[in-house]
Amino acid sequence: MEIEKRFAQELANSALVRADATGEQLGAAARAINGLGLQKACSRDGLDLMRAIDMNSTLLQGVGWVEGDEIRCSSFGGDRRFPMGKFDFRSSRSSVYRTNVTLLDPKTAYVAVQTGAAVGIIHKDLALSFVDKAPGLGVAVFSWSRRTPIINRGAVPPELIKTKFTGSTVFRSGGRTVAVVRSPRYDTGAIAILPPGEMSSRIGRAALVLLPLALLIGLGLSALLVHVLRSMGSLPAMIRAALKRGEFHLVYQPLIELTSGRTVGVEALLRWDRGKAVAIGPDEFIPAAEESGDISLITARVFDLVAEDARRIRRLAPDMHFAINVSAADLHRPEIVEDVIQLAQRSGMPFSSLTFEVTERRLVDVERARDTVQRLRAEGVQLAIDDFGIGYSSLAYLAQLEIDFVKIDKLFVQALGTESATSQVAVRIIEMAKDLNLEIIGEGVETQQQGEILKSLGVGYAQGYFFGRPMPLEALLQRLRSERVL
Repeated sequence: MEIEKRFAQELANSALVRADATGEQLGAAARAINGLGLQKACSRDGLDLMRAIDMNSTLLQGVGWVEGDEIRCSSFGGDRRFPMGKFDFRSSRSSVYRTNVTLLDPKTAYVAVQTGAAVGIIHKDLALSFVDKAPGLGVAVFSWSRRTPIINRGAVPPELIKTKFTGSTVFRSGGRTVAVVRSPRYDTGAIAILPPGEMSSRIGRAALVLLPLALLIGLGLSALLVHVLRSMGSLPAMIRAALKRGEFHLVYQPLIELTSGRTVGVEALLRWDRGKAVAIGPDEFIPAAEESGDISLITARVFDLVAEDARRIRRLAPDMHFAINVSAADLHRPEIVEDVIQLAQRSGMPFSSLTFEVTERRLVDVERARDTVQRLRAEGVQLAIDDFGIGYSSLAYLAQLEIDFVKIDKLFVQALGTESATSQVAVRIIEMAKDLNLEIIGEGVETQQQGEILKSLGVGYAQGYFFGRPMPLEALLQRLRSERVL
């Protein structure tokens, strides 16, 4: 019996430790975000601040600015709006709670805690995930003044929360052992319930062996556990953590001038070094970053890495051209122009050596992007449409965005010289591009024959495994040294 009481108290205390730590992070975030004011909250600086808060938080899944009953802008959605609905209750300290909010994924519910115009997002499952290690238990964090659950895991009957206890206590109810603790700092309490009978004794004994490092060590390990679980369950959160740890790096795929066979440019491709963990490719993490509004953080990291590498590359090849993939969302941000100016200054490269590649599969709002594109082109930056021919609006982009390069998708390049139904598509694209005075790049070249056909059709440039796979910086430098010896 004494073991059960101690275990129940430790469970409740552990939940309260996390709740108080979450309260601290919510308070710090609210002070910072409310300090921005209405005019700055959803500006670039405001969103950068929110994302910095998010990245440095171990217990919040996101933060944002609230107008009415919706999130106006946030660390996870950028300027995308999210309706939250009416609030469930207001705490004695005037914080507003919504306990069943859905955001990017309609299947995942969160708790949204609003203070002033600032809101913090808490994952309903991860906050008390340690309960999963001892099945049959029930743990909840609740509003002390309202006796209303905020988050709970396992079976927590509402009538137990509404019991007329006045402070921290342990009692028996229907054969169950119940421990309640009250926060000395916030309007919250935590309750832990052990099931009746011999099962509770077994759980207690087992859990005292399996759980308690988190319970005994307290906040440090508890926060670490939540942080790990949070990262495991949320790709955007994993991306932000990986950015903070410096896990992203660049590889470079050579761009070949077909007439000379020399490497005249490189495409910078982002990769995620996860050590021995399961690999996550750019086809997964880039769309996730775009959806969560974190793509600007990814782009900023790419710019930083290119700036570091470009000086070494240009010492060997001063005329080297650099292609960087950007998102439609990047072209919707006027601030990217200043980012490009800083990239040029840090790397020493002229603007004319820089091309932005936008894939057709990510729709650009031409009206929103036009001014940014015009300013970039005025500086000398060039624009390419990647994967041309398989997207949504090929001709519209060519007509409205003043494109410099067309990159023919590998699907059509690899059909050249075959009997495939798509074998003539590349020919038609080349003819159209010539009529519009556009430079042409053939992607995905895997054989000498494909390269020769492209050259015979008047295509100036190509890339693909036949010419070179994406390679780390040192391998690229060795390639450039070898070419200049020949």
